Amino acid sequence: MNTIALTRCSLRLPSGGGHILSDLSVVLPLGRITWLVGESGAGKSTLCNLLAGLTPARADVTGGLDMGGGREDSQAPGQGVDGGVGTIDMGTRRGRKQLAGLRGRGELAWAPQNAMDTFPPHLRLRQWFHRAGIDHPDLSPYGLANTMLERYPHELSGGQISRVSLAAALAHTPRLLVCDEPTAGLDPRQADAMVAILDDCARAGAAVLAVTHDLSGMARNACPDDRVAVIFNGHIVDTCTVDTFLRMGADNAYSRALAAAAPDAGAHPLPLIRGHLGGQSYRDGDELRRLDGPLLGGSDDWAQSRRARPEESLLGETRAMRGDADGAA
Repeated sequence: MNTIALTRCSLRLPSGGGHILSDLSVVLPLGRITWLVGESGAGKSTLCNLLAGLTPARADVTGGLDMGGGREDSQAPGQGVDGGVGTIDMGTRRGRKQLAGLRGRGELAWAPQNAMDTFPPHLRLRQWFHRAGIDHPDLSPYGLANTMLERYPHELSGGQISRVSLAAALAHTPRLLVCDEPTAGLDPRQADAMVAILDDCARAGAAVLAVTHDLSGMARNACPDDRVAVIFNGHIVDTCTVDTFLRMGADNAYSRALAAAAPDAGAHPLPLIRGHLGGQSYRDGDELRRLDGPLLGGSDDWAQSRRARPEESLLGETRAMRGDADGAA
């Protein structure tokens, strides 16, 4: 399968201090959604900003972004398949210009967490789309009336403006779509519709990276073969399929604990057990540092019991419960 790959990336802000991202690598398959999960402060939004080329100019950045599709016939650095951009050096001015060029051509699309910042407050939305070269925007696939295009950004709710931002991101056909909390502020039905749009984008051939804290929503809507990338303290500590993650079958103990923290799994607190983070440690100030206690009640027994029943995956159970609820309604 063709992929987009971020390799050995590190990022430190001009103000100094430790790295926010450190030696981070992640592979994003084309045609799939990769769900980026992890606790607050782990570096999810920073990674999204980096991929969108929106880091501070003086930030200390290293690493490469391979947009060549991961094919063996990708040639030299900077030269991808079909003459396009191949591996981008994220730490150079030329690399930032290449990312800006990808955004300008619509090959790289970006839907930020705070979508209100996307749109100037003095322009009606239709004016903004026109200036962006999108003359016939259609908001109906996003559950919005096209009359909203005549409004100013502040006249829409947070959930509405997030959907308008996604409509703008998908106005072209991106090769890479980066979404920071695309379902935040939406009720479950709207969130499910938003994920369906992301899935359509992926099935059309894009690599989609979507940040989420809503593990229950991911369980409801994700395809079993979509991917989960678990980030902790600026590192990707695990990648696996959605189904494996939700069954507590990931290799990394922190990933299993994170899956167990989902409401559908019983909302077990994240533990602080020596060695369970795969060699990483908590940063000072992490809000979950206060949580303590044994992993899943003292052992991995519960997680192992889930893995012992692969035919009864949490993904399937959650969808079945959703179907029962819809039928009862």
